[in-house]
Amino acid sequence: MKFRKFLWLGLAALLLAGGCRTLPPAPPPVTVISSAALLSRLESRQSQIKTFQGKGRLTFLSPKQNYSGRALLAGRLPADLKVDVLDFLGRTILSLATDGVEVKVLSPRENKLFHGPATPGNLAAFIPPTVGLSQALRLMVGALPLSPGPPDHFAYQAAGNRYLLEWGKGDRLQERLWVEAQGLYPVQEEWFGGAPEPRFTAELGNFGVLAPDLPEKITLKTANPKMELRLVYSDLKLAPPPAPADLTLTPPPGVAMVPLAQ
Repeated sequence: MKFRKFLWLGLAALLLAGGCRTLPPAPPPVTVISSAALLSRLESRQSQIKTFQGKGRLTFLSPKQNYSGRALLAGRLPADLKVDVLDFLGRTILSLATDGVEVKVLSPRENKLFHGPATPGNLAAFIPPTVGLSQALRLMVGALPLSPGPPDHFAYQAAGNRYLLEWGKGDRLQERLWVEAQGLYPVQEEWFGGAPEPRFTAELGNFGVLAPDLPEKITLKTANPKMELRLVYSDLKLAPPPAPADLTLTPPPGVAMVPLAQ
């Protein structure tokens, strides 16, 4: 009987201790800042992003082709980009390089290197055609907003603890951007460009996990055509100016050169 009594007393003490655990402290209250102060913070970060290097998991979904693999990326804003996508054995699935004027796309499985002007259609092996090249590069490193100048509409949304910024194009919406109040990082983007529906949407997350002020993951979607680009970085950093070889694609021996549409 004494043992049972001791056991019950022990259990009661444990339950009491568990019930008295304190909750983690609430995050400090957000001090709502002005539109000008927020834009100044975002533009200051943008000004520091010139070139970058990254690697991680890349998934591309489109009506014409799907692929996924480990990706190596190098970029220089506004329009230089080199991407190598590898399978789990380290073999190249796809390589793309562009300077904003010309694009080269290597498909080792076809033993072909496609080359031509850097039009949206010719870049569509990696960038959805309703997304501009310079826009894509800025999304990859969270360099938002895409529109210049102050927003036409600004509001703090207490429910989501986010700021909403909107830019117009005439009497139509051009860009809608949400910025989290804790950290002041852009987390959601809708680009209309004057169209009635978004030409693309993007979600960004986990800023500062890999490098200060840079995102860990980006999801870019378009509705027409229905395409999706997902990037989950394992490493992302601002880099010194790259050597020319870092941003160019040299044709392997014996590959067939195929011109792309002008």
